[in-house]
Amino acid sequence: MGSYIVRRLLALVPILIGVTMVAFLVSRGLPGDPARLYAGMQASDFEVQAIRESLGLNKPLYHQYWIYMQGLIQGDLGFSLRTGFPVAEDIRNRLPATVEMVIFALAFALAVALPLGVWAAVRRGKLIDRFSRFISTLGVAIPDFWAALILVMIFFVFLGWAPPPVGRLDLGASPPDGTGFYLIDSLVRGEWGTFRDALGHIILPMISLGFPAIAPITRLTRNATLSVLQSDYIAFGRASGLRGAPLYLKYVLRNSLPGAITMTGLISGYMIGGAVLIERVFSWPGVGLYAYNSLERTDHAAIQGVVLLSAITYLLVFLAVDLLQSIVDPRVRLK
Repeated sequence: MGSYIVRRLLALVPILIGVTMVAFLVSRGLPGDPARLYAGMQASDFEVQAIRESLGLNKPLYHQYWIYMQGLIQGDLGFSLRTGFPVAEDIRNRLPATVEMVIFALAFALAVALPLGVWAAVRRGKLIDRFSRFISTLGVAIPDFWAALILVMIFFVFLGWAPPPVGRLDLGASPPDGTGFYLIDSLVRGEWGTFRDALGHIILPMISLGFPAIAPITRLTRNATLSVLQSDYIAFGRASGLRGAPLYLKYVLRNSLPGAITMTGLISGYMIGGAVLIERVFSWPGVGLYAYNSLERTDHAAIQGVVLLSAITYLLVFLAVDLLQSIVDPRVRLK
C-alpha cells in the first residue's frame, strides 16, 4: 500500500505543473485590463502604467509565469486586486463554507442514491425501479442553478418555510468561533440557536447541489447491482441459504461499490466547480462566489488561486478514490 501511494503522489506532480500553466494562460487571456480596473476609469494613463509595472504585467508572459511559480513554491498566491488581501488568506477564509456545503450535498446524494439504486435493482421492473428512473431522468434534465431558483421560489417566496437566501446565517447573527464550519462549531459549543440557523440556511443549497448528483450514482449503482445479482457466486449464495440483509449487504453491496466509489469521486470534484452558481444564487460566502466576483473584475491572482485549488481538490479526490478502490478490491494495487 505504501509504494502504491508513493506512485500515485509522484504521478500528480507533472499534472499540477500543467495545471499552473493552464491557469496562468487562461487568466491572462481574459478580456479587460487589470491595471485599469485597479486604478479606476478616471485614472490617467501614467497611473495605469505605473500600476502595470508594479504588478509585473509589463513583462513577457514567461517572466510573469516564472515570478508566479517562485511565489507559489513559497505558498504565496499573490494579492487580490479586488479585496486587497493575499489570495491564500481569502481562500482560507472562504473554503470552510464551500467544503461544508459540498460535504452535506454529497452526503445527501449518497443517502438517496445508494439505497435507491440497490433497491431498484432488487425490485427490477417494479414501482420503485420506475421511480428511480424518473428521479435519474429528472436529475439529468434539471441544472443545479435552475433547481436552486425553483427551490427558493417555492420554499422561501411562496411557502415562507426557508430563511432568506443570503449567507450562512440570518442577517446580524454572529458566527460561532472555531474552524469556520458553522454546523460543527455551533454543535460543539452547544449554541443550538446558531446550529438551527446554520442548518436552515444550508438545506436548500445542499439539495440544489446534491440533487443532480443523485442521477448518475443511482444509475451506476443499479446497473452494478444488477450485474452482481446475476453472477454465479450470488446464485451459489442463495442456493446455500443466504437471504435478506446478509446477502445484500455483505456480498451484493460490497461488489457494487467500486463503480459507485469512482462515480462519487467524479461527482464530488464536479461539486467544487458547480458550487460557483449555487453560491451565487444563495449569496453563499464561499470560494465559488469569490471566483465569480474575481472573474467579473479580471482579478488574475484570485482566478489562478481558485483554479489551482480546484485542480488540487480534483487530484486529492481521485487519490482518495484510488485508495478506497484498493481497499475494496486489492487487485487494483497491481495495476
